[in-house]
Amino acid sequence: METNLVATVRKETGSPESRRLRSSGSIPAVVYGLGMEPKSVYVDSREFNNALKTEAGTNVILNISIGKKDTVTALPRQIQRHPYKDQIIHVDLIQIDLTQTVEANVSLDFAGVPIGVKDEGGVVQTINNTITIVALPAAIPASLEVDISELNVGDNIVATDVDLPEGVALATEDDESILVTVNIPRAVVEEEEGVEGLEGEEEEGVEGLESEEGEETGEGSDEDESSEESGE
Repeated sequence: METNLVATVRKETGSPESRRLRSSGSIPAVVYGLGMEPKSVYVDSREFNNALKTEAGTNVILNISIGKKDTVTALPRQIQRHPYKDQIIHVDLIQIDLTQTVEANVSLDFAGVPIGVKDEGGVVQTINNTITIVALPAAIPASLEVDISELNVGDNIVATDVDLPEGVALATEDDESILVTVNIPRAVVEEEEGVEGLEGEEEEGVEGLESEEGEETGEGSDEDESSEESGE
């Protein structure tokens, strides 16, 4: 997915200028990569956000016009967001060659209801909903679907289990990082452990009572024997 974007070279840099740009509806950015000299620019906030809303998301290919002569093909990276406002405060635009592979994070769509949820009372726990892949820029998938319907309680899916389209590979070939798993809810585990604990305490209590009764019986016998000896 490709889209066009206009960037304007910044004449001034620094925090005051960046705040001014953001307040006027622009996003400070820097363009670099493939040996080019980094350029401090700014782009229209609405146009950039619209580019991110395309199917490709943050992997959208940007054809950036810088001034009247320069055109750069880039991917948005290092997108910095305001800690509590819905606002992008800075972005790195990395120049790419469409004939060379790049790394990209691709989101995962987990499909299906696991057996461990339907039949065993488990719950799905998502550990990571993205994987890092390597592909030509135009071949980067918008997302990848992962079928989790066959998972039982205790099962999981790792990065190497994901089916990748032709021309796409994991950035780390033997990536065994867990993406999703099915577990018994913590509350159920704690409840079962609590019940087992109570049962154990009850058994100990019964054993204690039996022991005390035995001791009392034994003490009575000793007294009777002493009395008999005195009577002699």
